[in-house]
Amino acid sequence: MRGLLIVNLGTPASFQPKDVRRFLRTFLSDPRVIDLPKLLWQPILHCAVLPFRARKSAKLYRSIWTKSGSPLVIYTRRQCDLLAQALPEWHVEYAMTYTEPSIPAALDAMQAAGVSDLTVLPLYPQWAPSSAGAITDQVLSHFHRAPTMPTLRIIGAWPTEPAFIAWHADRIAASLAAHPSEKRVQQIICSYHGVPNRDSHRAAGYRSECEATTAAIAQALANRGVQIPVKTTFQSKFGPGEWLAPATIDTIAKLPRAGVTSVLVSTPGFIADCVETLEELDVQNQNAFKGAGGKFYVRVPPINDDPAFVQVVRNLIF
Repeated sequence: MRGLLIVNLGTPASFQPKDVRRFLRTFLSDPRVIDLPKLLWQPILHCAVLPFRARKSAKLYRSIWTKSGSPLVIYTRRQCDLLAQALPEWHVEYAMTYTEPSIPAALDAMQAAGVSDLTVLPLYPQWAPSSAGAITDQVLSHFHRAPTMPTLRIIGAWPTEPAFIAWHADRIAASLAAHPSEKRVQQIICSYHGVPNRDSHRAAGYRSECEATTAAIAQALANRGVQIPVKTTFQSKFGPGEWLAPATIDTIAKLPRAGVTSVLVSTPGFIADCVETLEELDVQNQNAFKGAGGKFYVRVPPINDDPAFVQVVRNLIF
């Protein structure tokens, strides 16, 4: 039997500080995410980061939480359901890198169900060690210890997958057409999760893939008659040190001074809405833009549970 495992980052079990702290402790202890020596980083993490960041992050998660739980989990579960319906001959599961359902638990369940030909799809169009790389590590580590191993394929980067690019171009074009002329967008921003600007984070390669996604979307928009500048930016910087630039929030805050008072933000580095899109972009970045004199700010959400997600995945696995 063929099997498909889709994997996203994960999210706290709740917005309570204790659950957020548990999530951050696991996430920030992964050397793929924080590449400092363990003896140096762990005291900083437990004594300086977690006591303060957990409560701050808990407030952010509370602001985006729904009655059904975390948006990231909700959308990933729906994506799994869509794929299961579209691929009836496949056993489809989802997992999270740092929370439940865990990658090892999902892999065990799939093997128990008789999966002998397994495809793992990290839900990251652009490849970075701290995202898709961490998933690969866990999958390979699991099978290194397992008594048997299925035929295994792990999908790599897919920054210019045609159906994915077309979906973003269509949604951006539709959003532009939906607003009256007085709210005409002057700048399109494609915002991606940032990484430290170091070789261990494959910063140069990751930037190239993000820029390839942006260029493909810009070309697809031009083919649809949209002639608006499109720019690549990076968000979610954590801690000191140099990260990929330009930062989304810095770029957004500077636009009004350059005469750009109407902006559209797209999120082609994200496959599901999460705290980075719903709070960081919708609240923090929008406030920064309007606080600097911006007038109109709109964000196009990720693909989420749009049925078009199925075609993107089909193109990747067949």
